[in-house]
Amino acid sequence: QTNNVAAVDAVNKLVKVDRVPAIIGATGSGPSMSVIDITTKSGVLQISSSNTGTEFSSYDDNDLYFRTASSDSLQGAAMAKLAGKLGYKKAATIVINNPYGVGFEDVFVKAFEAEGGLVLEKVKYDPSQTIFDSEVQKLASSGADFIMMVSYPETGSLILKTAYEKGALKTMPWLLSEGLEAANLADLVGKDSEGRYIAAGLEGLTPDKSAGGKAYESFAEQYVEEYQKEPGIYCSNSYDALAVVALAMEVAGEATGSAAAASIRKVANPPGVEVSDIGEALKLIREGKDINYQGASGEISFDENGDVSGSYTVWTVSDNGTITYGEKMAV
Repeated sequence: QTNNVAAVDAVNKLVKVDRVPAIIGATGSGPSMSVIDITTKSGVLQISSSNTGTEFSSYDDNDLYFRTASSDSLQGAAMAKLAGKLGYKKAATIVINNPYGVGFEDVFVKAFEAEGGLVLEKVKYDPSQTIFDSEVQKLASSGADFIMMVSYPETGSLILKTAYEKGALKTMPWLLSEGLEAANLADLVGKDSEGRYIAAGLEGLTPDKSAGGKAYESFAEQYVEEYQKEPGIYCSNSYDALAVVALAMEVAGEATGSAAAASIRKVANPPGVEVSDIGEALKLIREGKDINYQGASGEISFDENGDVSGSYTVWTVSDNGTITYGEKMAV
């Protein structure tokens, strides 16, 4: 739901009633930040496949928080690099007012301005907001070359629809964060009077799913066989999050959050035998060998903050409403 209240209710049940040792999630930075004190104080490990907010890197989490998606400190810089490559000099931003949006915007602005760009307007909106007329008007009258938006499909689609109605979608290019890269984004934004998708042609930046190489190819093949559809954004990151927790518990010899956290770098970081198959990794651990798990989502090596590195690719909404992928962006 990307809803903080729902997240707190769910985590309180998981921690106090079910007494789980680890939680894979949440998917959004705002909900994860709203529950991090609950999990940390309870000795529960929290690992997210898609939190990118910058606040987590320096948060006092007693080394019980990890993530398999790279921080917006990288992604925001990559977005600024993409904007510069497209020749944009003046930006306006609209971001969701939570750790994800604010952190992303802060990094983007610093990186964009460091390369000589100007940010003429910065708009933050409340996650519960549903009407965006005044926000879109500010963006449209800012004099910017383009608009950079950090959002989720639920509210981002409403902003894009409002921008279309006010003519700000055709007159100004938009660059979108990975939070908007959803299979149903085009349907949420809607179609014009001639039946064409309003969102067609919009571009954004997202973590490069192919970064995992052969490990990702194997994962994707098995995923399609199991679910009859292609894996979506952060799907392989979720798989890797569960994998490293399970392997860490195997090394630790006990299923507790603190034991898993203490062992997670032992299975994810070098040195060790490089292995991407979980069954093979368990076999090696039981033989007393050190392993270096190779993620389906890419390199999974946790730094002192529980962060991983990342690479990115440009995504575009095609004429038929599907998401297609193009140029890769390194930071």
